[in-house]
Amino acid sequence: MRLSELVLKLCAALLFSLALPAAHATDASTKESEWVEPAPPTAVQWFEQGQVARVGGLFDQSLQLFRKAAALGSSAALSAMGELYQSGLGVAQSAREALLWYRKAAATGDAEGQAHLGLALVRDGTAAELKTGLALIRQSIAANSSFGQYALGYLHLHGKGVPRDEDLAYSLLNAASGRGEVAAQSLLGQMYLDGKGVQKHSAMALELLSEAARSGDAQAQSRLGAMFAEGWGVERNEHEAAYWFERAGERGNLDGQTRLAVLLLDGEQVRTDPLKAIELLRQAATAGHALAQFHLALCFLQGRGVPQDPTQGQSLLRQLAKAGLPEASSYLKEHSL
Repeated sequence: MRLSELVLKLCAALLFSLALPAAHATDASTKESEWVEPAPPTAVQWFEQGQVARVGGLFDQSLQLFRKAAALGSSAALSAMGELYQSGLGVAQSAREALLWYRKAAATGDAEGQAHLGLALVRDGTAAELKTGLALIRQSIAANSSFGQYALGYLHLHGKGVPRDEDLAYSLLNAASGRGEVAAQSLLGQMYLDGKGVQKHSAMALELLSEAARSGDAQAQSRLGAMFAEGWGVERNEHEAAYWFERAGERGNLDGQTRLAVLLLDGEQVRTDPLKAIELLRQAATAGHALAQFHLALCFLQGRGVPQDPTQGQSLLRQLAKAGLPEASSYLKEHSL
């Protein structure tokens, strides 16, 4: 465990323990004076402690702390609860439950809550809810929401509910990123890495993805790991890659989990562990990750970490090729299967 990660976890654990009811002191000094009960934490303090716990990967604790903050009226905590349910961190993943928390946040008039609800409605809601979602996002931007800028930038980048416009997407994401919006830093870093909407710029990608990854963004962690695994703009470092893939996997990112499994199978700098790799691949494959299913099929074909079973491996590859996975089609063609 890295020192920075250890410090985060220790800070989160300390803050959580400090938030627990204090026992009455019984030493001589307190007997001589009247005991003064310390003031309970405020909604802001509960929320800040929850943020520290979430960044440190202590999702169960962050859930408890956000609940306390939300109960005291923190609109930011209401949105944070929605994010935990949306990502399945510390709770079973539930888009329905996430939407309920986002609605509660938006109902307080909080601009960030309106932006979260708006994006959820556009991405996951019905066609009838799309117009409402866009209106909420634009309303949040008018109220100076950085997440609203991210949300509209994301939608324009992918052409979801609005015309695809990479220039406008970049402008919105760059503005939100400059204000410290982690989701915007992550997406903008990926744009620089892939050359989507901007010219490829490895140094900018590294800076933005590193910032977002340190703040706990799973997608940034996975893409940062890929930079180190492949040597994209940085010196190739499988240990660094494995670290970030593992962090991403802990946050439910199936791509990071799959890439970690591949490193544990084929790594040159890290110690291989086929059994652990198979465990990770099975989990991601069961969750529907196509590349995890592809690598699992190769393991069956080659007998790596599992008993060799060419029939099962070929069957899975054909299913994936039929579903449109190019890696599966290419493998079948190259090996005349």
